[in-house]
Amino acid sequence: MEKGDISPQKVRDFVADWPVYARDKDNPLWMQADELKAMQEHNLRRQLDLVAAFSPYYREVFRRENLAIEGIHRLEDLVRIPVTSKESYLTNPLAFLLVVDPPDPLDVTYEITYTSGTTTGAPAPFFNAAYDMYNISLQLRRMAEISWMTPEDTVVNLFPYGSLPHIGFYRTIHFASTVGMKLVNALVGKDVPGFPLHRSLDEALELVRIHKASVLAGTGHYERRLILRGEQTGADLSSLRTLMALGDTAPEGMRDEMREHLGGSAAEVFVNNGYILTECQGPFVECCEFGGNHNPAPDIYHIEILDPDSLRPLPDGEVGLLAVTHIDRRGTVLLRYVVGDLAARESGTCPYCGRSGSRLVVRMGSTYAVRAEEVIRVDGKLVNPEAVRNQLAGVRGMVEYQLVVEKEEPDNRFSPDRLIIRMSVAGRMRQDLEEEVVARVREATGIEPKVEFVQSPEIYDPTLALKATRFIDKR
Repeated sequence: MEKGDISPQKVRDFVADWPVYARDKDNPLWMQADELKAMQEHNLRRQLDLVAAFSPYYREVFRRENLAIEGIHRLEDLVRIPVTSKESYLTNPLAFLLVVDPPDPLDVTYEITYTSGTTTGAPAPFFNAAYDMYNISLQLRRMAEISWMTPEDTVVNLFPYGSLPHIGFYRTIHFASTVGMKLVNALVGKDVPGFPLHRSLDEALELVRIHKASVLAGTGHYERRLILRGEQTGADLSSLRTLMALGDTAPEGMRDEMREHLGGSAAEVFVNNGYILTECQGPFVECCEFGGNHNPAPDIYHIEILDPDSLRPLPDGEVGLLAVTHIDRRGTVLLRYVVGDLAARESGTCPYCGRSGSRLVVRMGSTYAVRAEEVIRVDGKLVNPEAVRNQLAGVRGMVEYQLVVEKEEPDNRFSPDRLIIRMSVAGRMRQDLEEEVVARVREATGIEPKVEFVQSPEIYDPTLALKATRFIDKR
Protein backbone atom coordinates (compact mmCIF):
# COMPACT_ATOMS: atom_id res chain seq x y z
CA MET A 1 0.00 0.00 0.00
CA GLU A 2 1.92 3.03 -1.26
CA LYS A 3 1.17 6.68 -0.57
CA GLY A 4 -0.13 7.23 -4.08
CA ASP A 5 -2.61 4.38 -3.71
CA ILE A 6 -4.79 6.01 -1.05
CA SER A 7 -6.72 9.18 -0.41
CA PRO A 8 -9.07 10.33 2.37
CA GLN A 9 -12.06 9.61 0.14
CA LYS A 10 -10.85 6.10 -0.69
CA VAL A 11 -10.43 5.42 3.02
CA ARG A 12 -13.92 6.76 3.81
CA ASP A 13 -15.37 4.51 1.12
CA PHE A 14 -13.52 1.51 2.57
CA VAL A 15 -14.91 2.21 6.05
CA ALA A 16 -18.45 2.61 4.69
CA ASP A 17 -18.21 -0.72 2.83
CA TRP A 18 -17.58 -2.76 5.99
CA PRO A 19 -20.29 -2.66 8.70
CA VAL A 20 -17.80 -3.61 11.42
CA TYR A 21 -16.09 -0.27 10.82
CA ALA A 22 -19.04 1.81 9.63
CA ARG A 23 -20.93 1.32 12.92
CA ASP A 24 -18.02 2.78 14.93
CA LYS A 25 -19.59 6.23 15.08
CA ASP A 26 -17.47 7.30 18.08
CA ASN A 27 -14.12 6.56 16.50
CA PRO A 28 -11.92 9.45 17.71
CA LEU A 29 -9.75 9.22 14.60
CA TRP A 30 -12.59 10.68 12.53
CA MET A 31 -13.22 13.65 14.86
CA GLN A 32 -12.26 17.18 14.02
CA ALA A 33 -9.04 18.27 15.71
CA ASP A 34 -10.72 20.58 18.24
CA GLU A 35 -13.36 17.95 19.07
CA LEU A 36 -10.67 15.31 19.64
CA LYS A 37 -8.63 17.61 21.87
CA ALA A 38 -11.71 18.39 23.97
CA MET A 39 -12.30 14.65 24.44
CA GLN A 40 -8.66 14.06 25.36
CA GLU A 41 -8.69 16.82 27.96
CA HIS A 42 -11.96 15.56 29.44
CA ASN A 43 -10.41 12.10 29.75
CA LEU A 44 -7.21 13.55 31.20
CA ARG A 45 -9.02 15.39 34.01
CA ARG A 46 -10.99 12.25 34.90
CA GLN A 47 -7.80 10.16 34.79
CA LEU A 48 -5.95 12.56 37.10
CA ASP A 49 -8.78 12.40 39.64
CA LEU A 50 -8.44 8.60 39.69
CA VAL A 51 -4.65 8.75 39.88
CA ALA A 52 -4.66 11.25 42.76
CA ALA A 53 -7.06 9.07 44.71
CA PHE A 54 -5.87 5.54 43.90
CA SER A 55 -2.29 5.44 42.50
CA PRO A 56 0.30 4.77 45.24
CA TYR A 57 3.18 6.03 43.09
CA TYR A 58 1.61 9.26 41.83
CA ARG A 59 -0.01 10.15 45.15
CA GLU A 60 3.53 10.30 46.54
CA VAL A 61 4.78 12.29 43.52
CA PHE A 62 1.97 14.84 43.83
CA ARG A 63 2.63 15.19 47.58
CA ARG A 64 6.38 15.55 47.12
CA GLU A 65 6.02 18.11 44.31
CA ASN A 66 3.18 19.94 46.10
CA LEU A 67 1.24 19.54 42.85
CA ALA A 68 -2.46 20.41 42.71
CA ILE A 69 -4.04 18.48 39.86
CA GLU A 70 -6.95 20.94 39.82
CA GLY A 71 -4.65 23.27 37.88
CA ILE A 72 -4.11 20.76 35.06
CA HIS A 73 -6.90 21.26 32.54
CA ARG A 74 -5.20 21.11 29.15
CA LEU A 75 -2.78 18.70 27.50
CA GLU A 76 -0.25 21.53 27.55
CA ASP A 77 -0.47 21.59 31.37
CA LEU A 78 1.08 18.12 31.57
CA VAL A 79 4.52 19.75 31.72
CA ARG A 80 3.79 20.45 35.38
CA ILE A 81 3.98 16.72 36.11
CA PRO A 82 7.51 15.26 36.39
CA VAL A 83 8.38 12.60 33.86
CA THR A 84 8.27 8.95 34.95
CA SER A 85 11.41 6.93 34.26
CA LYS A 86 11.50 3.30 33.25
CA GLU A 87 13.65 2.61 36.31
CA SER A 88 10.92 3.94 38.62
CA TYR A 89 8.36 1.65 37.02
CA LEU A 90 10.58 -1.42 37.07
CA THR A 91 11.48 -0.87 40.73
CA ASN A 92 7.86 -1.40 41.82
CA PRO A 93 5.31 -2.04 39.03
CA LEU A 94 2.55 -2.62 41.61
CA ALA A 95 2.84 1.01 42.73
CA PHE A 96 1.44 2.06 39.31
CA LEU A 97 -1.67 -0.11 39.61
CA LEU A 98 -4.83 1.83 40.52
CA VAL A 99 -6.25 0.49 43.77
CA VAL A 100 -9.82 1.68 43.26
CA ASP A 101 -11.93 1.59 46.41
CA PRO A 102 -14.73 0.66 46.20
CA PRO A 103 -14.10 -1.08 42.88
CA ASP A 104 -16.55 -1.08 40.02
CA PRO A 105 -17.08 -4.48 38.28
CA LEU A 106 -14.98 -3.15 35.40
CA ASP A 107 -12.08 -2.38 37.77
CA VAL A 108 -11.21 -6.03 38.40
CA THR A 109 -7.85 -7.20 37.03
CA TYR A 110 -8.63 -9.08 33.83
CA GLU A 111 -5.17 -9.68 32.35
CA ILE A 112 -1.47 -9.27 33.03
CA THR A 113 1.00 -8.89 30.17
CA TYR A 114 4.76 -8.40 30.43
CA THR A 115 7.35 -6.19 28.82
CA SER A 116 9.83 -8.07 26.66
CA GLY A 117 12.72 -7.29 28.99
CA THR A 118 15.31 -6.93 26.22
CA THR A 119 16.57 -3.56 27.49
CA THR A 120 16.41 -4.08 31.23
CA GLY A 121 16.94 -7.81 31.35
CA ALA A 122 13.84 -8.33 33.53
CA PRO A 123 10.24 -8.46 32.27
CA ALA A 124 7.81 -6.25 34.18
CA PRO A 125 4.08 -6.90 34.66
CA PHE A 126 1.49 -4.57 33.15
CA PHE A 127 -2.06 -4.88 34.52
CA ASN A 128 -5.28 -4.47 32.53
CA ALA A 129 -8.66 -4.12 34.19
CA ALA A 130 -11.82 -5.32 32.46
CA TYR A 131 -12.45 -1.65 31.55
CA ASP A 132 -9.06 -1.58 29.78
CA MET A 133 -9.76 -4.77 27.86
CA TYR A 134 -12.90 -3.31 26.31
CA ASN A 135 -10.97 -0.16 25.44
CA ILE A 136 -8.13 -2.23 23.95
CA SER A 137 -10.61 -4.19 21.82
CA LEU A 138 -11.86 -0.94 20.28
CA GLN A 139 -8.27 0.25 19.87
CA LEU A 140 -7.34 -2.92 17.99
CA ARG A 141 -10.37 -2.82 15.73
CA ARG A 142 -9.43 0.73 14.79
CA MET A 143 -5.86 -0.44 14.23
CA ALA A 144 -7.17 -3.08 11.82
CA GLU A 145 -9.23 -0.46 10.02
CA ILE A 146 -6.15 1.74 9.52
CA SER A 147 -4.33 -1.32 8.15
CA TRP A 148 -7.05 -2.13 5.57
CA MET A 149 -7.93 -5.51 7.07
CA THR A 150 -11.42 -6.97 6.58
CA PRO A 151 -13.58 -9.83 7.93
CA GLU A 152 -12.63 -11.77 4.81
CA ASP A 153 -8.96 -11.95 5.80
CA THR A 154 -7.22 -14.97 7.31
CA VAL A 155 -4.49 -14.11 9.83
CA VAL A 156 -1.62 -16.38 10.84
CA ASN A 157 -0.18 -15.42 14.23
CA LEU A 158 3.60 -15.84 14.05
CA PHE A 159 4.40 -14.34 17.44
CA PRO A 160 6.06 -16.84 19.79
CA TYR A 161 3.92 -18.57 22.40
CA GLY A 162 6.04 -18.11 25.50
CA SER A 163 5.92 -18.67 29.24
CA LEU A 164 5.07 -15.01 29.90
CA PRO A 165 2.09 -13.40 28.13
CA HIS A 166 3.19 -10.61 25.79
CA ILE A 167 1.08 -8.31 23.69
CA GLY A 168 2.39 -9.49 20.31
CA PHE A 169 0.81 -12.92 20.61
CA TYR A 170 -2.36 -11.95 22.48
CA ARG A 171 -3.20 -8.72 20.68
CA THR A 172 -3.09 -10.59 17.38
CA ILE A 173 -5.81 -12.87 18.76
CA HIS A 174 -7.79 -9.84 19.88
CA PHE A 175 -7.58 -7.78 16.69
CA ALA A 176 -8.62 -10.77 14.58
CA SER A 177 -11.55 -11.35 16.93
CA THR A 178 -12.75 -7.74 16.94
CA VAL A 179 -12.93 -7.69 13.14
CA GLY A 180 -14.23 -11.25 12.75
CA MET A 181 -11.30 -12.57 10.73
CA LYS A 182 -10.21 -16.18 10.59
CA LEU A 183 -7.23 -16.76 12.88
CA VAL A 184 -4.56 -19.46 12.90
CA ASN A 185 -2.14 -19.47 15.84
CA ALA A 186 1.10 -21.02 14.65
CA LEU A 187 2.41 -21.42 18.23
CA VAL A 188 6.01 -20.91 17.19
CA GLY A 189 8.66 -20.94 19.88
CA LYS A 190 10.70 -23.35 21.94
CA ASP A 191 9.10 -26.27 23.76
CA VAL A 192 9.22 -26.37 27.54
CA PRO A 193 10.12 -29.85 28.84
CA GLY A 194 6.92 -31.86 29.17
CA PHE A 195 4.91 -29.56 26.89
CA PRO A 196 5.44 -30.48 23.21
CA LEU A 197 3.30 -27.65 21.83
CA HIS A 198 5.42 -25.50 19.57
CA ARG A 199 5.78 -25.61 15.81
CA SER A 200 8.91 -25.16 13.71
CA LEU A 201 9.39 -22.57 10.98
CA ASP A 202 8.54 -25.18 8.34
CA GLU A 203 5.35 -26.16 10.17
CA ALA A 204 4.32 -22.51 10.46
CA LEU A 205 5.01 -22.09 6.74
CA GLU A 206 2.75 -25.05 5.99
CA LEU A 207 -0.05 -23.44 8.01
CA VAL A 208 0.31 -20.25 5.97
CA ARG A 209 0.08 -22.29 2.79
CA ILE A 210 -2.81 -24.62 3.58
CA HIS A 211 -4.97 -21.86 5.10
CA LYS A 212 -4.15 -19.46 2.25
CA ALA A 213 -3.31 -16.71 4.74
CA SER A 214 -3.80 -13.16 3.56
CA VAL A 215 -2.26 -11.52 6.66
CA LEU A 216 0.83 -12.44 8.67
CA ALA A 217 1.30 -10.96 12.14
CA GLY A 218 4.70 -11.24 13.78
CA THR A 219 8.10 -9.63 13.96
CA GLY A 220 9.42 -8.51 10.61
CA HIS A 221 12.55 -10.63 10.95
CA TYR A 222 10.61 -13.83 11.61
CA GLU A 223 8.32 -13.08 8.66
CA ARG A 224 11.41 -12.52 6.51
CA ARG A 225 12.78 -15.93 7.54
CA LEU A 226 9.48 -17.59 6.71
CA ILE A 227 9.36 -15.94 3.28
CA LEU A 228 12.94 -16.96 2.49
CA ARG A 229 12.14 -20.52 3.54
CA GLY A 230 9.00 -20.44 1.42
CA GLU A 231 11.06 -19.46 -1.60
CA GLN A 232 13.53 -22.31 -0.92
CA THR A 233 10.77 -24.91 -0.64
CA GLY A 234 8.58 -23.58 -3.44
CA ALA A 235 5.63 -22.90 -1.10
CA ASP A 236 2.74 -21.01 -2.67
CA LEU A 237 2.40 -17.76 -0.69
CA SER A 238 0.48 -15.87 -3.36
CA SER A 239 -2.51 -15.38 -1.03
CA LEU A 240 -0.56 -12.91 1.14
CA ARG A 241 -1.56 -9.28 0.84
CA THR A 242 -0.51 -7.77 4.20
CA LEU A 243 2.52 -8.34 6.42
CA MET A 244 2.01 -6.86 9.88
CA ALA A 245 5.70 -6.47 10.76
CA LEU A 246 5.45 -5.56 14.43
CA GLY A 247 7.87 -5.36 17.33
CA ASP A 248 11.06 -4.57 15.41
CA THR A 249 12.15 -2.28 12.60
CA ALA A 250 11.54 -3.10 8.94
CA PRO A 251 13.59 -0.62 6.89
CA GLU A 252 12.75 0.12 3.28
CA GLY A 253 15.34 -2.31 1.91
CA MET A 254 14.00 -5.13 4.06
CA ARG A 255 10.43 -4.50 2.90
CA ASP A 256 11.50 -4.53 -0.73
CA GLU A 257 13.53 -7.70 -0.17
CA MET A 258 10.55 -9.57 1.31
CA ARG A 259 8.40 -8.61 -1.67
CA GLU A 260 11.18 -9.67 -4.05
CA HIS A 261 11.40 -13.13 -2.50
CA LEU A 262 7.61 -13.52 -2.52
CA GLY A 263 7.67 -12.98 -6.29
CA GLY A 264 4.56 -13.05 -8.47
CA SER A 265 2.08 -10.33 -7.54
CA ALA A 266 4.01 -9.42 -4.39
CA ALA A 267 4.48 -5.85 -5.60
CA GLU A 268 1.03 -5.22 -4.13
CA VAL A 269 1.84 -6.72 -0.69
CA PHE A 270 1.50 -4.11 2.08
CA VAL A 271 4.39 -4.40 4.55
CA ASN A 272 2.99 -2.53 7.55
CA ASN A 273 5.83 -1.82 10.00
CA GLY A 274 3.94 -1.06 13.21
CA TYR A 275 5.50 0.40 16.34
CA ILE A 276 4.42 -1.71 19.29
CA LEU A 277 5.00 -1.07 22.99
CA THR A 278 3.53 -2.64 26.09
CA GLU A 279 2.70 0.75 27.58
CA CYS A 280 0.18 1.30 24.77
CA GLN A 281 -0.98 -2.34 24.64
CA GLY A 282 -0.95 -2.57 20.88
CA PRO A 283 0.72 -1.26 17.74
CA PHE A 284 0.76 2.14 16.11
CA VAL A 285 0.34 1.26 12.42
CA GLU A 286 0.66 2.70 8.94
CA CYS A 287 -2.22 3.64 6.67
CA CYS A 288 0.29 3.32 3.81
CA GLU A 289 3.96 2.53 3.76
CA PHE A 290 5.97 5.36 5.35
CA GLY A 291 2.77 7.37 5.82
CA GLY A 292 3.28 7.49 9.59
CA ASN A 293 2.53 5.20 12.51
CA HIS A 294 -0.96 6.23 13.62
CA ASN A 295 -1.85 6.17 17.31
CA PRO A 296 -5.13 4.20 16.98
CA ALA A 297 -6.38 5.29 20.42
CA PRO A 298 -5.72 9.00 21.03
CA ASP A 299 -8.56 8.86 23.57
CA ILE A 300 -6.44 6.47 25.70
CA TYR A 301 -2.82 7.45 25.02
CA HIS A 302 -1.34 10.92 24.70
CA ILE A 303 2.09 11.12 23.06
CA GLU A 304 4.80 13.72 23.71
CA ILE A 305 8.27 14.12 22.21
CA LEU A 306 10.72 15.54 24.77
CA ASP A 307 14.11 17.18 24.49
CA PRO A 308 16.61 14.57 25.73
CA ASP A 309 18.44 17.15 27.86
CA SER A 310 15.76 19.48 29.23
CA LEU A 311 12.80 17.02 29.00
CA ARG A 312 10.68 19.88 27.68
CA PRO A 313 8.17 19.11 24.88
CA LEU A 314 9.46 19.52 21.34
CA PRO A 315 7.41 20.79 18.40
CA ASP A 316 6.08 18.47 15.71
CA GLY A 317 8.69 16.98 13.43
CA GLU A 318 11.64 17.18 15.82
CA VAL A 319 13.37 14.05 17.13
CA GLY A 320 13.36 13.46 20.87
CA LEU A 321 12.41 11.06 23.63
CA LEU A 322 8.98 9.46 23.29
CA ALA A 323 6.78 9.82 26.38
CA VAL A 324 3.34 8.26 26.95
CA THR A 325 0.55 9.51 29.21
CA HIS A 326 -2.49 7.32 29.89
CA ILE A 327 -5.67 9.36 29.83
CA ASP A 328 -8.31 6.63 30.07
CA ARG A 329 -7.09 3.55 31.93
CA ARG A 330 -7.93 1.65 35.14
CA GLY A 331 -5.17 -0.96 35.64
CA THR A 332 -1.55 0.13 35.30
CA VAL A 333 -1.52 3.90 34.75
CA LEU A 334 1.53 5.91 33.67
CA LEU A 335 1.93 9.68 33.35
CA ARG A 336 4.62 11.16 31.08
CA TYR A 337 6.39 7.80 30.98
CA VAL A 338 9.66 8.01 29.05
CA VAL A 339 9.76 4.88 26.92
CA GLY A 340 13.45 5.13 26.03
CA ASP A 341 13.02 5.55 22.26
CA LEU A 342 13.92 8.47 20.04
CA ALA A 343 11.14 9.37 17.61
CA ALA A 344 9.34 12.26 15.91
CA ARG A 345 5.63 13.06 15.91
CA GLU A 346 3.16 14.90 13.71
CA SER A 347 -0.31 15.97 14.78
CA GLY A 348 -3.43 16.97 12.91
CA THR A 349 -5.02 15.42 9.85
CA CYS A 350 -3.04 12.74 8.02
CA PRO A 351 -2.48 13.90 4.42
CA TYR A 352 -2.88 10.34 3.15
CA CYS A 353 -5.87 8.83 4.95
CA GLY A 354 -7.50 11.92 6.49
CA ARG A 355 -7.57 10.61 10.08
CA SER A 356 -7.00 12.86 13.08
CA GLY A 357 -4.66 12.39 16.02
CA SER A 358 -0.92 12.01 16.26
CA ARG A 359 1.38 9.69 14.36
CA LEU A 360 5.06 8.89 14.49
CA VAL A 361 6.94 9.88 11.34
CA VAL A 362 10.21 8.78 9.75
CA ARG A 363 13.13 11.06 10.57
CA MET A 364 15.99 8.54 10.91
CA GLY A 365 16.79 6.20 8.04
CA SER A 366 13.53 4.55 7.01
CA THR A 367 12.14 3.49 10.42
CA TYR A 368 10.07 5.21 13.06
CA ALA A 369 12.08 4.94 16.27
CA VAL A 370 15.42 3.94 17.70
CA ARG A 371 16.44 3.01 21.22
CA ALA A 372 18.04 6.08 22.79
CA GLU A 373 20.90 4.02 24.25
CA GLU A 374 21.74 2.62 20.81
CA VAL A 375 22.99 6.01 19.56
CA ILE A 376 26.62 5.64 20.58
CA ARG A 377 30.08 7.07 20.00
CA VAL A 378 32.86 4.94 18.57
CA ASP A 379 36.23 6.67 18.91
CA GLY A 380 34.48 10.04 18.96
CA LYS A 381 32.26 9.36 15.94
CA LEU A 382 28.50 9.32 16.53
CA VAL A 383 26.92 6.12 15.18
CA ASN A 384 23.20 6.26 14.39
CA PRO A 385 21.95 2.67 14.29
CA GLU A 386 19.14 3.60 11.93
CA ALA A 387 21.64 4.72 9.31
CA VAL A 388 23.36 1.33 9.62
CA ARG A 389 20.08 -0.59 9.53
CA ASN A 390 19.04 1.31 6.44
CA GLN A 391 22.29 0.38 4.69
CA LEU A 392 22.16 -3.31 5.67
CA ALA A 393 18.46 -3.94 5.07
CA GLY A 394 17.93 -6.28 2.17
CA VAL A 395 21.60 -7.19 1.59
CA ARG A 396 21.42 -10.42 -0.40
CA GLY A 397 22.70 -13.46 1.44
CA MET A 398 22.76 -11.94 4.92
CA VAL A 399 20.41 -13.87 7.22
CA GLU A 400 21.11 -12.07 10.51
CA TYR A 401 23.52 -9.39 11.72
CA GLN A 402 24.59 -7.73 14.94
CA LEU A 403 26.92 -4.80 15.62
CA VAL A 404 29.26 -4.97 18.62
CA VAL A 405 31.41 -2.15 19.99
CA GLU A 406 34.32 -3.10 22.22
CA LYS A 407 37.83 -2.03 23.20
CA GLU A 408 40.68 -3.43 21.13
CA GLU A 409 42.29 -4.23 24.50
CA PRO A 410 39.34 -5.10 26.78
CA ASP A 411 41.24 -4.44 30.03
CA ASN A 412 42.55 -1.05 28.94
CA ARG A 413 39.98 1.74 29.11
CA PHE A 414 42.26 3.99 27.04
CA SER A 415 42.42 1.46 24.23
CA PRO A 416 40.84 2.46 20.87
CA ASP A 417 37.31 1.27 20.10
CA ARG A 418 36.50 -1.18 17.36
CA LEU A 419 33.26 -1.97 15.57
CA ILE A 420 32.49 -5.62 14.81
CA ILE A 421 29.75 -6.92 12.55
CA ARG A 422 28.62 -10.43 13.40
CA MET A 423 26.80 -12.02 10.44
CA SER A 424 25.20 -15.26 9.39
CA VAL A 425 25.16 -16.03 5.67
CA ALA A 426 23.23 -18.22 3.26
CA GLY A 427 23.45 -18.55 -0.51
CA ARG A 428 26.41 -16.24 -1.09
CA MET A 429 30.21 -16.32 -0.90
CA ARG A 430 31.43 -14.93 2.41
CA GLN A 431 34.19 -12.80 0.89
CA ASP A 432 31.81 -11.15 -1.58
CA LEU A 433 29.29 -10.42 1.17
CA GLU A 434 31.98 -9.14 3.54
CA GLU A 435 33.21 -6.61 0.99
CA GLU A 436 29.71 -5.25 0.38
CA VAL A 437 28.80 -5.03 4.08
CA VAL A 438 32.06 -3.36 5.07
CA ALA A 439 31.56 -0.76 2.33
CA ARG A 440 27.96 -0.10 3.39
CA VAL A 441 28.83 0.31 7.09
CA ARG A 442 31.78 2.51 6.24
CA GLU A 443 29.45 4.72 4.21
CA ALA A 444 26.94 4.95 7.07
CA THR A 445 29.40 5.53 9.91
CA GLY A 446 32.80 6.50 8.53
CA ILE A 447 34.23 3.52 10.44
CA GLU A 448 35.98 0.45 9.01
CA PRO A 449 34.35 -2.53 10.76
CA LYS A 450 35.70 -5.99 11.45
CA VAL A 451 33.55 -8.93 10.30
CA GLU A 452 32.83 -12.15 12.19
CA PHE A 453 30.75 -14.98 10.69
CA VAL A 454 28.52 -16.91 13.11
CA GLN A 455 25.41 -19.11 13.05
CA SER A 456 22.04 -17.31 13.06
CA PRO A 457 20.87 -18.48 16.52
CA GLU A 458 23.98 -16.90 18.06
CA ILE A 459 22.55 -13.53 17.02
CA TYR A 460 18.81 -14.05 17.15
CA ASP A 461 16.80 -17.11 18.07
CA PRO A 462 13.09 -16.28 17.59
CA THR A 463 12.12 -19.24 19.74
CA LEU A 464 13.80 -17.60 22.75
CA ALA A 465 13.35 -13.84 22.26
CA LEU A 466 10.68 -11.63 20.74
CA LYS A 467 13.16 -9.07 19.42
CA ALA A 468 16.69 -9.28 18.11
CA THR A 469 19.43 -7.25 19.84
CA ARG A 470 21.16 -5.49 16.95
CA PHE A 471 23.64 -3.33 18.91
CA ILE A 472 25.80 -4.39 21.86
CA ASP A 473 28.24 -2.07 23.62
CA LYS A 474 30.85 -4.11 25.53
CA ARG A 475 33.00 -1.22 26.67
